[in-house]
Amino acid sequence: MRWGQPVVSTAITELTPEGPRYRGHPALELARAGLPFENVAELLWSGVLDAEPVQWKHEPLPEGIDRALDALALQRRGLPMLRIYALATTVLGAAEGANSEIHRGTTIPAARQLVLTLAGCLGYVAGSPGFRPPRPGAQLAAEAARVLAPDAGERAADAINAALVLCADHELSSSTFAARVAASTGAELRACVLAAIGAHSGALLGGGCDRAEDLLRGAATTTELRGRIAATEAAGSRVPGFNLVVYPRGDPRARYLLELAREHAPHSPRARLIVEFIDEAEHRLHLRPSIEMGLVALSAALDLPERSAGALWALGRTAGWIAHVMEQRLAGYLLRPRARYVGAA
Repeated sequence: MRWGQPVVSTAITELTPEGPRYRGHPALELARAGLPFENVAELLWSGVLDAEPVQWKHEPLPEGIDRALDALALQRRGLPMLRIYALATTVLGAAEGANSEIHRGTTIPAARQLVLTLAGCLGYVAGSPGFRPPRPGAQLAAEAARVLAPDAGERAADAINAALVLCADHELSSSTFAARVAASTGAELRACVLAAIGAHSGALLGGGCDRAEDLLRGAATTTELRGRIAATEAAGSRVPGFNLVVYPRGDPRARYLLELAREHAPHSPRARLIVEFIDEAEHRLHLRPSIEMGLVALSAALDLPERSAGALWALGRTAGWIAHVMEQRLAGYLLRPRARYVGAA
């Protein structure tokens, strides 16, 4: 990676059979303990795990950013959330101009501002779409629940917080590598995250949540869902939401999200069907659910709007992208892999 060096060294996240460990702390334990997402983001960024709930100071947003985003995001119905995140990241960076966070030495405040801005974009999948900035002093998961599930109460906020924590980082995924490559060139924070969003939007990564929702949409029985999977496999396509290669025995993050979905599923026939189908797919078809399917099942159980699963995944992962940008800057070298030429002599 560094002119032929085979790997990138990191002190942020280690992948284990029990799931990721954030700076030595198992992500599943952090999620089960109900630690606020803000605390986990600060752990990834600084290495310090605060036992008390962290409240982020809200950096002022550029004047008129809400109107600018509404004008762009609402001009075409159903714009993918990752494109909206890319728009918000671009507008935020453009508003700052040449006076970047690198020159000011204010990366952490800029990081918080960016995450909160993306959280405000969750309003674009709500019933009355529009930019809805989080309220000062409120936890991000509670604000996400207020926008996406206004009638669901505190339990929904707790479940969304767990999802955000489990999404926060996953070592050197393709999108994280894109962020690190951009950071190694000296790019400012929003440009690095924009590179990550672009990579994450692919159908084999963050776009997999939307593909999993498409697979499940409108099905009335598990038999119908089995038929859809058979058709997908017959076409030679990967079944979205299953069999993540780094977890040959199954994705522990998905299993916990499915536990949460089962707790809420009695209130949702659609969620019950999805959970039953995932159980059957694992036991009869040997398809092990990955985080995409866990997020889709939980979103259905909480009765969140469509595309919420993918939106929450990218929102949570932004914390990890930022941590890797900061670490790559400290590494102080350009990421420039070598290629092995295999063309004509």
